[in-house]
Amino acid sequence: MSSEPDPIAVELRKALEFYHGTLEDLAREVIRVLGVNETDRRALEIVLLEDGRSTTPGMLAERLGLTAAGATILLNRLEKQGYIARSLHPTDRRRVIVVATDLAARRVHELISPLVDEGNKMMLRWFDTAELEMIAGFLARAGELQRIHRQRLRDVDPYPRA
Repeated sequence: MSSEPDPIAVELRKALEFYHGTLEDLAREVIRVLGVNETDRRALEIVLLEDGRSTTPGMLAERLGLTAAGATILLNRLEKQGYIARSLHPTDRRRVIVVATDLAARRVHELISPLVDEGNKMMLRWFDTAELEMIAGFLARAGELQRIHRQRLRDVDPYPRA
């Protein structure tokens, strides 16, 4: 039996490494244009994807691995830039909800919608329905694997400084 890796496994690994690299490069450019840092960008992405449906400072802190104080500082920065607003929850006045402003939604839409539109057209042109279902399943499973591994890494102590 050969100890050489299966060629398709090597090709898949290279494709995933390329994809992850281009995703990071894209995120860096979005950060530059929006004038935020990586954590702020990710928080803004979460808030926009929640679409005003009860995003709270506590939920953001948990998703981003921040303390409550860290989430407050992050939200203060985004609020100062005009990207988020905080208000009292409509049914539970003790809770604060975080929503993206029209400014944030417009800017992110301007930056990302060309990619999404072109990507949808290309995917529909390149793949049939069964292949798209397989791709969607793969991406969902890969995302879940990354979520699990992120949680695993949160339990690891940082390396000591050299």
